Amino acid sequence: MVELDNLDVKILTQLQSDSRKSYQEIARHCLTSVPTIKSRVDRLFELGIIRKFTLEIDHSRLGIAEAVLIVNAKPIAVNRIAEELLKFEEIKELYITSDSDAAIVSRVTGDMQHILAIQDRINLTDVNNIRVIPVKSPYRKDATIPLASSSITLSCAYCDKKVTGDAVRKKFDDKDYFFCCTICQGEFEKKYTRLLANV
Repeated sequence: MVELDNLDVKILTQLQSDSRKSYQEIARHCLTSVPTIKSRVDRLFELGIIRKFTLEIDHSRLGIAEAVLIVNAKPIAVNRIAEELLKFEEIKELYITSDSDAAIVSRVTGDMQHILAIQDRINLTDVNNIRVIPVKSPYRKDATIPLASSSITLSCAYCDKKVTGDAVRKKFDDKDYFFCCTICQGEFEKKYTRLLANV
């Protein structure tokens, strides 16, 4: 299990909101240096936490259809079908569920004729049924860092001590910072205000 500190979490949050942000911009938001950001990002790559930087395209603006593909199959066939589906470029996300009514759920994009033809391109042995549900209006929720996860250890943004128990959370310029106590939060606020005054 990888432990991340407060700076790692802030860097990941910045990159999740816009992976095109420069190291200089991230350093400014995190109140640290560009070399520190670069070394942290390199470390996150080495640990496999960041796998790649990617691009999210609004398919509807390009006239590309989006659908949910639900495959109900016998347990013996689920992994085989999942591997077959992952070979298709139309499959953008794929989940194997524990629910017996929906063994495989996928997000699919592309030409609707190709999406509907997926069932003709896989081995249907042990498949109970397949449903293709066109998406009318996609709503996206931004991916967020699960700060409450036990795999992430927060450090106080002021004293750098590991936060045990509930962290004190405060926003500065729409960015979240975490502190071990209200005293550190107050001291950080004074420092932050002085830094902004000198810019």
